[in-house]
Amino acid sequence: MQKIYLTQRNWASLSALSVFTLMFIWVLPNTIALRHFLLAIGVISGVFLIKENWSSFKSLKLQLIPLYSILGLFFWVGVHYYFFSLNPDLELSEIKGLWARTFAGSIMAIGFGVALCQFKDLRKYFYVGVFAVPVINILAYIYDSYLHGRLINPNEFIFFLFAKIETAYFGGIAASVAVASIIYFFIKSDDPKRYKQIAMYAMGLLIVLVADVLSNTKNGILIAMLMSFLLVMVVLAHSLFFVKSKKNKFLGIVVISIVLLISGFVWHAHKQLAHKGWDTIFQDTRLAMDIDKNDQWHFAEGTKPLPLNSSGVEPALNTYSRVAWATVGVRLIAQHPLGYGSVNGSFNGMQNYAKIYHEHTGQTHSGWVDFGLGFGLPGLFFIFSAIISVIFMGFRRTDRLSLIAMMIALMLIPFCLTSEMSYKQYFESTIFFLTLCGTFIALKN
Repeated sequence: MQKIYLTQRNWASLSALSVFTLMFIWVLPNTIALRHFLLAIGVISGVFLIKENWSSFKSLKLQLIPLYSILGLFFWVGVHYYFFSLNPDLELSEIKGLWARTFAGSIMAIGFGVALCQFKDLRKYFYVGVFAVPVINILAYIYDSYLHGRLINPNEFIFFLFAKIETAYFGGIAASVAVASIIYFFIKSDDPKRYKQIAMYAMGLLIVLVADVLSNTKNGILIAMLMSFLLVMVVLAHSLFFVKSKKNKFLGIVVISIVLLISGFVWHAHKQLAHKGWDTIFQDTRLAMDIDKNDQWHFAEGTKPLPLNSSGVEPALNTYSRVAWATVGVRLIAQHPLGYGSVNGSFNGMQNYAKIYHEHTGQTHSGWVDFGLGFGLPGLFFIFSAIISVIFMGFRRTDRLSLIAMMIALMLIPFCLTSEMSYKQYFESTIFFLTLCGTFIALKN
C-alpha cells in the first residue's frame, strides 16, 4: 500500500481550516465536542509546523520575547500550584481542564501563525473568520426582528446563542484587524487594490459597531470607538506629515470623514438606546472606589440602596458594582501578591480567605484584576510582558501581520480592564490570540 505523506502546505491548510471553523463556533453553545475536535486538529498540525520551522524558534532572539513570556506564564502556573496555591484542589482541576486547553490553544496558535506567515493565500481565512461573531449577531437580530414582525429595540433583543461579552470581545478583535488593515493599505500607496481593501475593512468596522449597538454592550462600543479614534489619529498624522500627493491626502480626508460619520451615528444611536451610566460615569466611578465609606458592594447586586454621587443622583448599578469590586480586588492583590490560584474563582475565594463578608460570588468583571487575584503580580508580569513586547516590536515592523498583532495587543489593554477576560473560554481565546500575535512578531513575514 502506498504511503500518504502530508507536506508543510497540507498541514498549514489543515491548521487554517481548523482555526477558521473554530472562530465560527467558538462562542456557540453545545459545541464543546466540536471545539475539542478542532483543537486536536490544530494541535497536531501545529506540532508539525513548529517542528518544520524549529530553526525560527530555538535560538534566543528579541522577537521571541512574547512567546517566551507566554511560556513563562505556563511555567508560573505550575510553580504556583506546587508552592503557593491557596486552593490546590480547585487549581488542579483548572490545570487539568482550562489550562490544558489553553496550552493546546497556544500550540494551535503558533502553528496557525506559521501557516499565515508562510502561505499568504491562507490569510483570507483569518481575515474573514474574525468577523464571524459580529456577523452572526447581526443575522440573529434580523431573524429575531422577523419573528416579531418588526425591527425590535436592542433592549428587547436577547440572543439565545451567546451574551454581550462575546460580541464585545470578538468585536474588539475584529475591530483591531479592520483598523490595522485600513492603516496598512492607506500607508502602502503602491498597492493596486488599496481602495477596495480600505472600503472592505471600513465596512468590517461598521459591522462591528452595528453589532455592538444591537447587543447594547457598553464595553464593545467603548473599545470600537477607541479603535476608531486611533485610526483617525494615525491617518490624520500620516496625511499631515508624510503624504505629499494630493490624491493620497484626499484619500485620507475621505477615510477620516467616513470613520467620523459612522462613529458619530453609532454613538448617537447607542446613547439613545443604552441604559443610563455614560453621563455620570466619572462621578459614579469616584463614588464606587470609596469602598470603606460605601459598603453596598458587600451585598448582592441591587439588594441595597446605593449612595448618591456628587451630582446628587443614584449611580448606575453596573458601574458602581464593577468599579467597587475591582477596587476591592486591587486591594486584595496588594495584600496577597502571589495570587489565589484560580482563573474562574479567585475573587470569591480570596474574599473567603481574607474573611471578607460578601454575597457576590462571581468575578470583579475586570479581567486584569481577576487574573491578578488568580496568579498575582508574577502572572500579570508575564502576560503584560507579552503584550508590551508585541506592541513595541510590531510598531517597528512594516508588514501587515505585525501591524495587526500590535493593534490586537493594544486593544486588549483597555478591554480587559473593564471586561471579563479572565473567565472560561474568553481567557483561552485571549491567550490564543496573544500567542498568535507573538508568532507574527517572531517570524519574518
